[in-house]
Amino acid sequence: MMRRVCSVLILMQLVACAQAQPIPLQRAVFRDLSAQIASQTNVTADRLAGNWVVRQRFANQPGPVGGVTFSTLPNDALQMAQTHQTCDLNVCVIVHTQVLLKPMGLGRWMPLNSPMTFPSQQIWVMWMDFESRTAAIGSPSGQFGWIMDKNPTGGDDRIIAARDIMDWFGYDVANLQE
Repeated sequence: MMRRVCSVLILMQLVACAQAQPIPLQRAVFRDLSAQIASQTNVTADRLAGNWVVRQRFANQPGPVGGVTFSTLPNDALQMAQTHQTCDLNVCVIVHTQVLLKPMGLGRWMPLNSPMTFPSQQIWVMWMDFESRTAAIGSPSGQFGWIMDKNPTGGDDRIIAARDIMDWFGYDVANLQE
């Protein structure tokens, strides 16, 4: 009888563990969600393709070390390659990841295989200059936002324009950092 009770208890624990859902990572919100937001409708995968330097991001927001590379795939999909640093118990390592981005609309993509360091929600290109050198990207949830440029320096007028657009869409640009 005792063996049967123990077996039932162990089985119940296994079922409870199998049904447990992972706890989603809580992320800070950097945007007033009551503000309007839009994506730029003429931004395509081809325009986003190439090497980008993340020039500004929100304080304490995880992200790549330096930059990202977008490669075009069929049907306006993208693959984003990034290098980021992760630390655990005072040991830090550089990790290379690739994220598949499925098109969700004009200027919008959804990550399909996001690592924990990247949001698993739609990414919108809120603004890109007409020569595709600078872009402001983010999520409607306000949990993610970057200003990217094709160069690590220069283009101050475009960086200011990207900040202005993010401010217009409700982002707290005072928390953006180089």
